[in-house]
Amino acid sequence: MDGGLRLNRLVVAALVVLIAATFSIGFVLLRPPNTVMIVIRGVVLNVDLAKTPSDQERGLSGRESMSPDRGMLFIFQRESPWGFWMKDMRFSLDIIWFDSNRKVIFIEENLPPCSPQYCSVYTPTASAMFVLEVNAGFVQAHGVSLGDTFNFVV
Repeated sequence: MDGGLRLNRLVVAALVVLIAATFSIGFVLLRPPNTVMIVIRGVVLNVDLAKTPSDQERGLSGRESMSPDRGMLFIFQRESPWGFWMKDMRFSLDIIWFDSNRKVIFIEENLPPCSPQYCSVYTPTASAMFVLEVNAGFVQAHGVSLGDTFNFVV
């Protein structure tokens, strides 16, 4: 009887591990490529990565909207005062610049899409390696400020 109980416990443990592995693999497979999760100020965001020049040029332009738990993270090869504009955007954004240590070094809030007559370029006062675009109001709603950091969720 004792051996049978031990065997049952082993079978149950193996099933639990198998189920957990299946969910983990399914989650990874369902996540779109070039998408990661980050956390800033305790908020988890699913962000599309813009690593190539063409991805960075396109950015979020042309999209109708973005859900509150989403964003786009631009990753550059070196720190520089990367300028951003709102060309072909259809909704307002907050843009947050980070240095190579993932520390906030500059913030622009509630940036409207470009008008047909004029399109501002927003440039930080310091060099950045990462730039995060989120829906307008995110910075204020979550109290994001200079010196805050983000982390990748693994």
